[in-house]
Amino acid sequence: MRGLLYIVAALYPLFGILDYLTAPPRWLWLLYGTRAVVTAITLGMFRVLKSPLFESRSNAVSAAYIVLISLGISLMTVFMGGLSSPYYAGLSLVIVATGLLFVWPMKVVIRTHATLVASFLLPNLILGRGADSLTSISNLFFLVSTAIIAGTGQVLAHASLREQVANQFILEGTRKNLEVANDELKKLDRFKSEFFANITHELKTPLTMVLTSLELLLDGELGLISEAQRSTFQSMQRSGAKLLRLIGDLLDLSRIEESRVRLRVAEHDLAAYLRELTSETQLLVQRKGVRLTFESEHASAPVFCDLERLERVFINLLSNATKFTDAGGEVVLRLSRSDRFTEVEVRDTGVGFPSELSERVFSRFFQTDMGKKRHYGGTGIGLSLAKDLVELHGGEIRAESETGKGARFTVRLQNDRDHFNPEVLDRRAARSGQGEGKRAADRGIADWRLGAEAKFRLLEIDEVTEQRVVERDADERHRSHTVLVVEDTPDVIRMIRLTLHHDFRVLAATNGAQGLELARKHHPSIIVTDLMMPVMDGLELTAQLRADPRLCHVPIVMLTARTEVESRVAGLQGGVDAYLGKPFSTKELMQTVRSLLRIQERTADLVLTQKMDSIEAIAGGLAHEIGNPLNYVKNALAVVQRDTEQLLAAARRSPMDSSLDAAAMERRTRKLFAVAESGVRRIAATVELMMRYSRNGYSRSEQPHDVYGAAREALEVLVPSVGKPLTVESRFEGEPWVSCVPEELNQVISNLIQNAAEAAPAEGGRLTLQGWNEGSDVYVSVADNGAGISAENVSKVFNAFFTTKEAGAGMGMGLTIAQRVARSLGGSIAVQSELGVGTRFTLRLPRLRPPSQRQAYDEARSAEPLVPPRS
Repeated sequence: MRGLLYIVAALYPLFGILDYLTAPPRWLWLLYGTRAVVTAITLGMFRVLKSPLFESRSNAVSAAYIVLISLGISLMTVFMGGLSSPYYAGLSLVIVATGLLFVWPMKVVIRTHATLVASFLLPNLILGRGADSLTSISNLFFLVSTAIIAGTGQVLAHASLREQVANQFILEGTRKNLEVANDELKKLDRFKSEFFANITHELKTPLTMVLTSLELLLDGELGLISEAQRSTFQSMQRSGAKLLRLIGDLLDLSRIEESRVRLRVAEHDLAAYLRELTSETQLLVQRKGVRLTFESEHASAPVFCDLERLERVFINLLSNATKFTDAGGEVVLRLSRSDRFTEVEVRDTGVGFPSELSERVFSRFFQTDMGKKRHYGGTGIGLSLAKDLVELHGGEIRAESETGKGARFTVRLQNDRDHFNPEVLDRRAARSGQGEGKRAADRGIADWRLGAEAKFRLLEIDEVTEQRVVERDADERHRSHTVLVVEDTPDVIRMIRLTLHHDFRVLAATNGAQGLELARKHHPSIIVTDLMMPVMDGLELTAQLRADPRLCHVPIVMLTARTEVESRVAGLQGGVDAYLGKPFSTKELMQTVRSLLRIQERTADLVLTQKMDSIEAIAGGLAHEIGNPLNYVKNALAVVQRDTEQLLAAARRSPMDSSLDAAAMERRTRKLFAVAESGVRRIAATVELMMRYSRNGYSRSEQPHDVYGAAREALEVLVPSVGKPLTVESRFEGEPWVSCVPEELNQVISNLIQNAAEAAPAEGGRLTLQGWNEGSDVYVSVADNGAGISAENVSKVFNAFFTTKEAGAGMGMGLTIAQRVARSLGGSIAVQSELGVGTRFTLRLPRLRPPSQRQAYDEARSAEPLVPPRS
């Protein structure tokens, strides 16, 4: 508005020159008078700008002033040609100026511009001032068009300005909210750091009490302890020391964030220290098959530093280098020196990392393998803490690497003392002139001499180079069930072994790939696996096991710290049988393992029932299908034999051809008939036996049963079906009667005989069956001269789904079912085997005294001679 007033105050009187040149002299007084009035009002408007009226009604005041200017010009047009007056151009200038200088809402724009046009049109029409109609129309057209264009520009500018103002308000509100949020985040960050420092200190104190108590136990101060207890306490001590070290690192990070870390700087010989550190570490590193060397051209390298803080840096770098370097690799610790700087380089030949991660590896909690399949463990704070500690010394640390070509970390330190920031120095140590000793912030029981003992001082390196997983028990081969533990934390494996090894044979693997290899080799009864592991995680291991026909039945227990629903659902969908969240109860683990094995045994019972039903149904059907055509063969063979007898008798009475040997033909024919009749009788006996096995022949209740007779019948059926020549020897002595479900006992004996027949060699195979009484029991043994069973597998032959046969050749349930049946009858099955000699299974069952009417049968069967060899 102020700019318009200046323009009007200057131009409105100046246009009086144009009046003087173009207006009739008789109207000059009126024109000059009008200009004077408008100019005076303009000068008065400067005072209006400062009034409250303008502040509250700026659009109305500015619009009224524009109308005033236009009325003055319209008055001039009445005396200067009316509608055809050239003074209409002044109104156009006013409209253009309004459009450029004022941003009004639409209603103000319409009212103002309509008033401008009306002030020109109405007075001239009323007074009839329009001498040249064509010029009048042209002037009016251009004036209206200018008003429309300028008004449209004002409306659009107002809308844009309104949007800008709204956005400005939004931005201002957002800025204020961000400022408030930033202040809150700073408060929360301070609170977090304070809480973090407090909670880590509170954790450190009771943990140290636990470690101190363990130390007293291990030192024998609280009495003698067994070797098993010592092993457990040592594992607890290692885990506690690791946790204490982690808490210390987190506490240092918190202190560094708050600038509360103080350095106890003194002059130290870094070359001598690194030589000693290399010497102490070499034996640990060599356990992994990695070579560690120290290189330096300087006998000594004095540097002002806090050696305790820098030791955390060097141990972390050596631990990382060893962890990421496979057996056969090399780690080099090298020191170089100039007048101002000392550089320590840690170089390895390990897996390396992408070069673009050289800066990110120092980020807090960052790891190069951040996915679910973490090949290497760790927390991701070691290098971040190392960087902070080096920078506190006024130095720098950098990383260089390429994938597959190893990594190089270089620590650069200044030699003198003058560069240290005074705020990071421990003034108490500086006043006393000492660089060693306990910091004031660290005083108290929580220190626990963690750095005093070498085994805990080098805890990280000791852990990454530990190759032993679990110790093997001398008698573990005698345990029938094997548990495979797949876990990447050795201490967790040891704890699980201590829980299970009294009842189970325990095998261990540190990643999924090793676990899968051991499972395929040893066929465990149950597998306990972690979820997140290097190389192959628990879910992929489960998928591989479920896809293997020989391992798909093995129960799987998943241990994981990730207990969210999504992880559980993914595991259950993949085939996991049970979930246990970390930390887990050892009692819960033991009960879970036992429950899953009981489920396997119930599965064996179900398979037995279904298998017996199938055998009975199939046997009945086969007996029916074979019996009918067998009757046809028997009848036809009888007719052919009768007719042949008649022909042979006729041939003897009247020989037709002297060249034929009638006697030889008769002998050959009779022999062939005898063979055919014998085969028919055997088939008939088989059909009868299958009918007895079928549902129609047996009930499902216990009854007296001849176990020797069952063995003979099984021999008659099974041995010919093997398809290879076998020598069968059998001897049965004593009473054969037991109380059982005949179908189930027949299944047991058939399984033992069939296994023995299949195990016997193709050439010179021999089966030996024996039956005898001992005390109140009946014994039946089945022996073969096959390859035998290894000592490792002898204890597992009765496990459900265990088999040494090829995939598809057996489901591994036969002996499990046999053992279950024997136990249900109060008996047992024992196995003896020797590689290269053969195997003997012995069935023991409680003997049932037969009724008196069976005595004759028993005496006839009490000593049966050896059966002639059969091929």
